[in-house]
Amino acid sequence: MIRLYRDKAKFDRESILLDNESFFINNVSAKCLGDASLRVMKKIDGASLLDANTGTIQTPYGVTDINNLSTGCKTVLNYIFIKENRERYKDVLAIDATECGWNSLEELFRAIEEGGYDIGVILEHRNKLLKCSKRTYKVDDCQVIDSLFKF
Repeated sequence: MIRLYRDKAKFDRESILLDNESFFINNVSAKCLGDASLRVMKKIDGASLLDANTGTIQTPYGVTDINNLSTGCKTVLNYIFIKENRERYKDVLAIDATECGWNSLEELFRAIEEGGYDIGVILEHRNKLLKCSKRTYKVDDCQVIDSLFKF
């Protein structure tokens, strides 16, 4: 089940990963990207890792580094990194996914379902959410829905 929150009020600020860009740049390196992360990069941004030592990636727009991935892609990669390093980030109870588009949200939801690491997802927009798959969502800890059409 995906736990969705319409705002940050349910959490202490310290327990929310608010700035996905900064977290990614300061914590995630190309060397720690496993198969799940590489699949996410390919699916969301069409990016492939060329060199783990330098963080160089190939995108549809050319060669760059992992810091130039989209914010949505970084958000999903952050979730995977936190899941893989649970003990170090045990105080992170929610991730702000407001900057994610529907394609990144779909991959984030899939990663949460597959990974079994329960983390809240804060989503303060409703843009194109109808494109996300049907699954069980719990909204604001009270309403259970099966489609984001009802969000």
